[in-house]
Amino acid sequence: MSLEQRPTILVVDDEETIRSALSTLLGRGGFTVRASGDGQAALTSINEQRPDLVLLDVVLDESNPNSMGGLDVLRRIRAMEGFIPVIMLTSYAEWQVESLGQGAIAFVTKPWDANALLGQIRATLNAVSQIRLDTLKQQSEQSTASSAKLHVQDVEIDLTAFRVTRSGSEIDLTPLEFALLAFLARHPNREWTREELLDQVWGYEWVGYPRTVDRHVAALRRKLKLERDELIETLHGTGYKLIP
Repeated sequence: MSLEQRPTILVVDDEETIRSALSTLLGRGGFTVRASGDGQAALTSINEQRPDLVLLDVVLDESNPNSMGGLDVLRRIRAMEGFIPVIMLTSYAEWQVESLGQGAIAFVTKPWDANALLGQIRATLNAVSQIRLDTLKQQSEQSTASSAKLHVQDVEIDLTAFRVTRSGSEIDLTPLEFALLAFLARHPNREWTREELLDQVWGYEWVGYPRTVDRHVAALRRKLKLERDELIETLHGTGYKLIP
């Protein structure tokens, strides 16, 4: 893979040792890495050249009362035109709900597991890329901006902002949960086997078990507060279909 094809990750952490360790890990993992030590430098870097993903520490330079914290930076990124996925990184697990509520797409606790972190980043980039490609294709076919949002019963899926709401309440989904729900919503009443969903949503490079789909459907039902076979119907022994 050429350097031009490598996804770019912006690492934002006020500890030089952590920036260095993450830069080494991500570089070896096949990514182009940029690093910033504070929030303002991170926003300047993003405005100069947008990364494909931001890995952002929740706590930034607590010694300076005028510096932006990680959640401040996250809100600024989410307010920008165009979606940039942000994975939050911190030693404090209690920040998880707040981070996800502010628009982070995932949360990783220090000390991180290298394989888990790389897997989370790859899954995020794959899901975001697939949704963007599908959205562009659908908009081209329909020639209307309305295709950027899907509506199924009382669920709205915003393909541009990567947000899901049910009855007006926002639902926090992982990238693959979002991608799975969006894919099913694009093809209502069509039956899909688990193998087909793995191929269409996870991608041809995915190596795993078909029951992975079951775990993601279960998560969607739990987060959307769905009864069994409400909205997403189980096709016993084969797969699933979405009921509009």
